[in-house]
Amino acid sequence: MSSTPASGTPLLSVRDLKMHFPIKNTDGLFARKQVVQAVDGVSFDLGKGQTLGLVGESGCGKSTLGRAITRLYQPTSGQVLFEGTDLAGLPEKRMRPFRRELQMVFQDPYSSLNPRQTVGSIISTPLQVHGLAKGKEIQRVQELLERVGLNPEHHNRYPNEFSGGQRQRIGIARALAVEPQVIVADEPVSALDVSIQAQVMNLMEELRRDLGIAFVFIAHDLGVVRHFCDRVAVMYLGKMVEVGDREQVYTAPQHPYTQALLSAVPDLGAVRGVPPRERIRLAGDVPSPINPPSGCRFRTRCWKAQDICASQEPPLESKAEAGAGHSIACHFPEVKESLVAEASA
Repeated sequence: MSSTPASGTPLLSVRDLKMHFPIKNTDGLFARKQVVQAVDGVSFDLGKGQTLGLVGESGCGKSTLGRAITRLYQPTSGQVLFEGTDLAGLPEKRMRPFRRELQMVFQDPYSSLNPRQTVGSIISTPLQVHGLAKGKEIQRVQELLERVGLNPEHHNRYPNEFSGGQRQRIGIARALAVEPQVIVADEPVSALDVSIQAQVMNLMEELRRDLGIAFVFIAHDLGVVRHFCDRVAVMYLGKMVEVGDREQVYTAPQHPYTQALLSAVPDLGAVRGVPPRERIRLAGDVPSPINPPSGCRFRTRCWKAQDICASQEPPLESKAEAGAGHSIACHFPEVKESLVAEASA
């Protein structure tokens, strides 16, 4: 079941998207073929100007999902519908116009910019590819640099002449150059100092407000996601286990994995006079995406697992008690009262 926004026609709809990577087999001609199930049946909707935060442990498939949405990876199966057109199976020639609409900001501001090109050349390349601002490329580059808070006269400098935060602003300017409707931001502030993180997040908030850009925001920092995102999707081992509006997920988490993630957020309760929250410590390690557990993939680490969890995969579906638009993939969902009490204090 898809995670549908509360209102509005979806701009981007992802349906049962899978991204599997085959593993080269060295065990003989007749050995069983194996694949890494990085993303395995993900569905969600994103409306115009909305933000969806993707959270989860490292290796859960967040970044792979972002690259499959933007067709940097060719999806194994499923649909990526942009305004009704399925991008997943389009040949490259037909896909090119849609690349204007879906842009990406990468995690590492140092490796995502070509050190041999000037900033002006980096930002103007998308303009040249799509035939935009012909004869006015430099003017457009300067406008974009100013828009992201950089000196427009520095367009002839190289990336190594800028700090990490400034480089990330350059990456954002490059994404903005073709006036996209959706930006997939893959942990765009995780490599930056805390003070710089706030500045870049404020910039992205301004872009969302002023330009109406929708964001798929990938992060592991739950505080940043709560500040920036309208809706939150929690991923575990290639699947979404809980999706809902920001306050639904943060104040009334129903999936055990979501509860465990939130319990690990640094505790500021003592400052507000709230009793310290109970930390949920998960047993064992994340299973291999090559051979994930049967049924519910989280069951091997879940304190509520029963026989049905091993035999039947729980669908991602809305629960009446969770509220409209709040979907959970769990046979035994429940509200974690301690987290709700703290959030409402």
